Amino acid sequence: MNIISFSFYAAVLLALILYYGVPVRFRWMILCGFSGYFVISANGIKLALYMLAVILLTYAAAILVDKYRENVRISRAVLICGIAADGISLVAMKELNFFIHGVRAAAGIFGKAVPLQPVSILAPIGISYYTLSLIGYLVDVYWETAKAEKNPLKVALFTGYFPLLIAGPIVRKREVFDELIEGQKFHYENVTFGLQRIVWGFFKKLVISERFAVIVNAVYGNYFVYSGLYIWVAAICFLLQLYTDFSGGIDICLGVSQLFGIRLPENFDLPFLSRSVSEFWRRWHITLGGWLRDYIYYPMMKSNVMQDMGAKSKKILGKKKGKKIPLYIVTLVSWFLVGFWHGGGWNYIFGVGLFYGLVIIAGQMFEPLSKKLIKVLKIRTECFSWHLFQMARTFLVLVFANSLFRAASLKSGFQMWKMAFSLWNPWIFFDQSLYGLGLNQTEWEILMFGMLVLIVCGLLRYFLKISVRQWLLQQNMLFQWGVMILLVVWVFVYGYYGSGYDAGAFIYFQF
Repeated sequence: MNIISFSFYAAVLLALILYYGVPVRFRWMILCGFSGYFVISANGIKLALYMLAVILLTYAAAILVDKYRENVRISRAVLICGIAADGISLVAMKELNFFIHGVRAAAGIFGKAVPLQPVSILAPIGISYYTLSLIGYLVDVYWETAKAEKNPLKVALFTGYFPLLIAGPIVRKREVFDELIEGQKFHYENVTFGLQRIVWGFFKKLVISERFAVIVNAVYGNYFVYSGLYIWVAAICFLLQLYTDFSGGIDICLGVSQLFGIRLPENFDLPFLSRSVSEFWRRWHITLGGWLRDYIYYPMMKSNVMQDMGAKSKKILGKKKGKKIPLYIVTLVSWFLVGFWHGGGWNYIFGVGLFYGLVIIAGQMFEPLSKKLIKVLKIRTECFSWHLFQMARTFLVLVFANSLFRAASLKSGFQMWKMAFSLWNPWIFFDQSLYGLGLNQTEWEILMFGMLVLIVCGLLRYFLKISVRQWLLQQNMLFQWGVMILLVVWVFVYGYYGSGYDAGAFIYFQF
């Protein structure tokens, strides 16, 4: 079911009427029924049943973990089996070809052929999101930070709540479960904020992201023809396309959910104002970073294996250097998993995974030297110019890393950057060469104006500490709806949709 379609919002409208039309205690059932309808519409009955089976398996595992809590051995065994089942289902449906290619490549080194062929498997919608939510739920029950739910339909709703399956965010039971189950009363503010958020997501996706996509596809699809600064333009455009596409999808998800009075966790917080890669990942895909921190990074650091490794490393390398070895290993493992979660290809694993881990480790290793240079050069680290330098430096790292994520393969990604440094052609910015990438002058002006609106709204939020939506709420109703109608008209007139455009194909929809 396409979330940028009339049929989707007609169905949402019907669900809203039913939701607010029944007694509060029954409203979770409306959400459960509509989420089931959404899953079946998007997946088909077979994949919907597969998804339900995984949910019921995790539900049963959580019940058993809670039941045998006093017997640590049994409880832990059930936990491990439940996590393994969820993890295997995710890998089998999404990343099986990664291992098939790996086995074939390894066999080829020894001159042997393996009768394994890549397979084409259609995975359930949102499998990467709901699988992590299920694993988090099971671990939270084991840690006693969440109670095991006795009603399987309520677990199914928490896992398969339809806005979450579109593009996330990844949620924990304590964040949304009560709001989903208790039922919400009708509030004008929720409907207003929800509609504003949906239209804002449309604006990002249809007016901005789809135009960036034209430029990106032109260069990435034929990068041997383009060289020099064309590659830089395309790489920067892809990073901005990715942001407006992903955050636009999240805005739509959060907006639809807020129509029902249910507020989901934010997934972005002005990420391009980050002054380091670590800070960027605290502002970008926030729920994924938080999940990996709480369920992978910290548990690994506290594990007996890492504690023993730390003790041995200190004896060999000394206390100061030795204690960092477990930290570096856990960092690389965590970032490998970030990349692998995005896709079973080395352009994903390195581009949005290991590369960031290496940058963070390098920053930690060279931090003493960096501090000495700052002191020797008498750099003022609290002034705007230094912060601007840090943001620009981080942005360039992001441009490079995400360009590999977009490339067809890791090899072609590096080939592109070889082409980027093969020619210095600044004249493309002045001789209308950029118009040959698919957008004419008017289209470029619309794109730049859209980005200007986005930047102004972001800066207002950064400096005034208030979102534009909150500011609008303080204005007269006529002004509020005037701005909303203006944005809707802008999307209708200048958005990319209809015949020839697959506007519903969000980049993160595939996960």
